[in-house]
Amino acid sequence: MPDNNNHEPKTFKQAREQNAEYLGFMASEFIKTERGEVFEIPSLNCLDDEQQTRLDKLSLDIESWDRHPDVLNEDGTVRTKGELMEPNRKDGKLVEHFSIQRAKAIFGTQYEAFKAAGGKASDLANFWWKQNRMLLERAKTDPKSAGGTADLATVPDSD
Repeated sequence: MPDNNNHEPKTFKQAREQNAEYLGFMASEFIKTERGEVFEIPSLNCLDDEQQTRLDKLSLDIESWDRHPDVLNEDGTVRTKGELMEPNRKDGKLVEHFSIQRAKAIFGTQYEAFKAAGGKASDLANFWWKQNRMLLERAKTDPKSAGGTADLATVPDSD
């Protein structure tokens, strides 16, 4: 698909980065270790097919994990589903924490190298929190967003 500006085709990577920038988030964060290894922490909106499949499998598995009791309405219907118990467990037995399993889903076979290089599962969560904050900040200053800081002109009544 040609670029509208210079009619040169883009690579998939270039297109993803341009789309991410347009939508107000980074496509990936690249972390360089002291040993010179580079690890990519992708945006949750830019996962490859294998990462997405592993994350989907984890999401399905989490449905069977132990939770705190649901919060009920007066009529007995569920108002709020109970939160996952921490430490995470299934049938009363400890399971590896969600954030670690999520990091394994994202990195796949590279997880052990990521961990050996000093990476932590919390690094992913921190990137995604940073990304969410950037989106919120952008929305605050975007005049087209509800809550934007720009003044909007009054629209006249129709005839």
